Amino acid sequence: MSQENLEIVQRAYEALRTGDVSGRELLDPEAEWIPDRRVGEGPIRGRENVIAFHVDRGAMFAQVDFEFERWSEKDDQVLVFIHATGSGGTSGAGFDIRIAHLWTLRDGRMVRGQGFGDRAKALEAFGLPGGLSLT
Repeated sequence: MSQENLEIVQRAYEALRTGDVSGRELLDPEAEWIPDRRVGEGPIRGRENVIAFHVDRGAMFAQVDFEFERWSEKDDQVLVFIHATGSGGTSGAGFDIRIAHLWTLRDGRMVRGQGFGDRAKALEAFGLPGGLSLT
């Protein structure tokens, strides 16, 4: 089942990247997104709210590119390491960050996601000691 979960998450990111509205069906109607604590927002609940949060975040930038560096799956979870680069919409200041997203899936849909600015913490949440890395 985990390989199937990996494919679902990959399809969801591709749908977000291309604006393919059919990708919204990959999120459970009651999906929850927990932003990295540095974002300063609490949990986002509901499919449409989770999608709006991610679309709004992307609109804050003049330019943003994402490279999906690594994916790993186990049981009902998928961990994604992301390298994001770009520039701010207001300031124009460049950025180059490495983050992680951890998704939990049930019945073929993404039910919970969490963002991590610290990949070691993402690994711990995924069940790997922070000193280990994905291969």
